[in-house]
Amino acid sequence: MKMDLKEVQENWNKFGNTDPLWGILAWPEKDENRWQIDEFFATGVAEISEVLEYVEQQAPLRRGRALDFGCGVGRLSQALTAHFERVDGVDISPAMITLAQEYNRYPESCHYHLNDRDDLSLFSPDFDFIYSNITLQHMPPRYSQAYIGEFLRILAPGGILVFQIPSTARRLRNRLTQPLRPTRPFRWLQKIRHGDQPVMDMYGIPKDEVLRLVQTRGGTVLDVQADSSADAMWHSFRYLVTLQ
Repeated sequence: MKMDLKEVQENWNKFGNTDPLWGILAWPEKDENRWQIDEFFATGVAEISEVLEYVEQQAPLRRGRALDFGCGVGRLSQALTAHFERVDGVDISPAMITLAQEYNRYPESCHYHLNDRDDLSLFSPDFDFIYSNITLQHMPPRYSQAYIGEFLRILAPGGILVFQIPSTARRLRNRLTQPLRPTRPFRWLQKIRHGDQPVMDMYGIPKDEVLRLVQTRGGTVLDVQADSSADAMWHSFRYLVTLQ
């Protein structure tokens, strides 16, 4: 039996209740709750500044409504509020959303939403900018594929979508075990090994499959760049997409 979305939610809720900032940004020296809040959120400001500069070198960008998919505690959505009229952050973990609301310094323009579905039906198709980084890589491909399709459904015509996802594992052993990872027997083995601790699973979609998926959903790929956000065991890419 395959892993379902509820199990993904339970795993990330454990991170939200134990070490939420490291669960979002897993720098080796920052585990065991060693992130400082100001330092953590400053990484979001720097990342959004770099991403928007990159986008504007490729295509015009409207500054109306933005979506932070996999928002966690709001590291990126708080930074996006300096650039957009309205920002929505969405996450699968109730614990993460609770923290995002506590950390929200811009409640009039930044709004957080819990979503435990494999679609984004809570949103209307009027986003000018959608951004997702180091999020899709932590869910089985059938879910990340569904969400990429949903990004294109809720993106306004002329809007910009930027998302990151690994393509293939660098080691043959990891490539061979990938189909097993989202299965119940593999999860049982993980539980034996890790107990009740949350696990940072990694998944990917081959680049050619991502490009086909975007095309079939009506998107136009403007640029693809090799990306270092995933761990060193993966080839990863960042995709810049628009909707005509």
